Parts: sequence; structure tokens; C-alpha cells
Amino acid sequence: MKKLKWLLPLVMVSLVAGISSAADFQVQTGFQFDRWDDTTKAKGSQVYIPFRLEAQFQQFSFSVLTGYAYTYYDPSAGESRSLNHALDTKLNFSYEILEKLPVDVLIGLDFNLPTGKTALSQKELSLIMDAELVSINRFGEGMNVNPTLTVAKEWGNWVGGIGIGYIWRGKYDYSTNMKEYDPGDIFNFNAEIRYDFSRYWKARLFGNYTWYEKDQVLYTDQYKEGDFFLVGLGVYYSPQKWDAGFTLRNIIRMKSKFQAQPSGVLAIEEKNSHGNEWIADLGLRYFLSERTTLKSYLQGLLIQENDYPADSSRYVGKRAKLSLGLGASRIFNPHLEAELLVKGFVMHDDEARFPEYRSARTYRGFSVGAQLTGRF
Repeated sequence: MKKLKWLLPLVMVSLVAGISSAADFQVQTGFQFDRWDDTTKAKGSQVYIPFRLEAQFQQFSFSVLTGYAYTYYDPSAGESRSLNHALDTKLNFSYEILEKLPVDVLIGLDFNLPTGKTALSQKELSLIMDAELVSINRFGEGMNVNPTLTVAKEWGNWVGGIGIGYIWRGKYDYSTNMKEYDPGDIFNFNAEIRYDFSRYWKARLFGNYTWYEKDQVLYTDQYKEGDFFLVGLGVYYSPQKWDAGFTLRNIIRMKSKFQAQPSGVLAIEEKNSHGNEWIADLGLRYFLSERTTLKSYLQGLLIQENDYPADSSRYVGKRAKLSLGLGASRIFNPHLEAELLVKGFVMHDDEARFPEYRSARTYRGFSVGAQLTGRF
């Protein structure tokens, strides 16, 4: 069975490659190195090596994404630990219908193949770090299937689109102490509208709604994530030699359901354990030449404290983060392109008591990433 999991992505790549020699192919690889430490003397690092293959033939497209990660964590007290392992393999199939219907249509089908690491030991569980600290914070899941449908329409300077998707998530062993974990399915709905004010100015308004099914372990209800709402606004300016974009997003998560004691039945929490989240992104590109582009971006993140009082066992304080990135990309020829990005950040977390007690602390970290893209 393990051999089949490894062979399946290669078989799919061979199948697509055999469809037609006229298909367009793109291969991407590179590395990402993340490192951080905090004021409690804890520190961590991660090396992520992705591999992505894309192929397109007429209206059909296919992609496969897999990778390998090395993750290291050294707590402020206790022994350090690390993990080397391949990650899950993600397959995507899509078919587009353009200029044949009153609207353009994109039909997609995604798969998550369980080639990564599951059944984590108690020591390995501590390697699942915060997503704001490292690139990969999920080493493996079960077999997932995600059909999607996107519809778009253009009216003069206006463009609008909506998309829906449903993820069937399979069971897997989350850890050695949590067998037969069923994370529950996910439904999501996306919408976006864009307007071109002029040749140089553009704006977009977008949103997302996500609904989560309840999580189960051995067919027993454990938890149900609250509904997820995202609203965002973006503005873009693109003269000839450079361009810039600013995006502001607001994320609101509704109340979750937890096991009520002593009955064990899921019940809505008394207050909202999630604070409202704001994310602002400012990006700038300068086109040094037709082949060379310089890039920079600035991101601010603010997660407000949740609704519980500071002495509650479910209190989570405020989080604030500021990130700065600098990079460059270079097109060497029609078949080869490279990109380099360096990022640094500082983040402060107030005291939190959920899901366990955590004192206030400040994180500092940096990332170095490189990507190589080949087309043929």
C-alpha cells in the first residue's frame, strides 16, 4: 500500500505526459528555509523543498504538487526534536469552457493523497508549529476529494465571478493516541468583482464563506469549527515601469461547538473563542528590464483578543505581526526563470489560556526562499 501511494503521482504524471506531445509543461522546484525564536528562549526552523509539475492541453490542465520537509523545534525547557518526511501529494484536474456560454466556466477536481506523515508521536506533535512561524504546519492528512465549480462574466470594465467547492476529508490517525480521526467535510463559497477605472487603476472586492462539518474520533463527536467569513478589498496601480497593490482583509469566525461535560454532546460555546482578524498587504514591483523584476512587500496582521474574560480558561489575547520581504526574479530564456525572496518578521502574542496556558511573548524570525521554473 505504501509503495502504491508513492507510485500513484508518478503514474498520473506519465499519463498526462502521454496525452499529447503538444501539451505545455511547467516544472517548479526550489527551497524555503524558515527560522524563528522567542523571548522565552524557544526556537524552531524548517526546510521545505517543493516539487510541482503542471501540464495544459487545450482546455484541460493538470498539476501535481509534492514536497519534503525537515522541521526542528527546541523548547525553552526540555529536549529538542526534529522530523524528516515527505508531505502529502496534491493532484488537480481542471477543464475550462471559454467564450462558448454566456459565462466562462472552470470545473476542477482536487485530490489529497496521503503520502505524508500521520500517527505522530507525542514528541512529534510539538513540531506542528504556528502557521505564522513556518511554511508547513501540517505533515499529512487522509485521502481528500475536492470538486469545484467557478463561473465568471465580463461586462465592459467589470468582471465578476463566483465559486463553490466541497471537500470530502477522509479518516486518518492524527497521532498515536488519536486513531481513526475524521476531520469532517468542508463547504466553501467564494465571490469576487473587479473594476478597471483606467489603464492604470484597478480595484477588487472579494469574499469567502466556509462551513465546517463536526470532527469525530471513533465515531464520537469531538469539535465543530465555527463558520468562517472573509471580506477583502484590493486596489492596484500599474504604470509601465512599476506597479503596486494594496489589499485589506477582515476575517470573522463564528462560535465553535465543544463537548459539553458530562454529557459529551457538542454545544455552542458561551462566548466566541476567536478574535476578529485584520490583514493588510502592500506589494511593490519594479521592472528593471524585460527580464528582471525587483519585488518588495509589507504585511501587517492584527488578531484581536477573543470574547472571554482574561481569567477564563478559554481566553486568548491579542496578536500583532509585521513582516517585510524583498526579492527579485529573472527570466533567463523562454524556458527558465528564477526567483529569490528574503523575509523578516516580528510578532507579539499577549497571554493566552486556550488550548493551554501560554505566557506573553515576542517572536522574531526570517525566511529565505528560492524558486526555479522550467517551461517546455
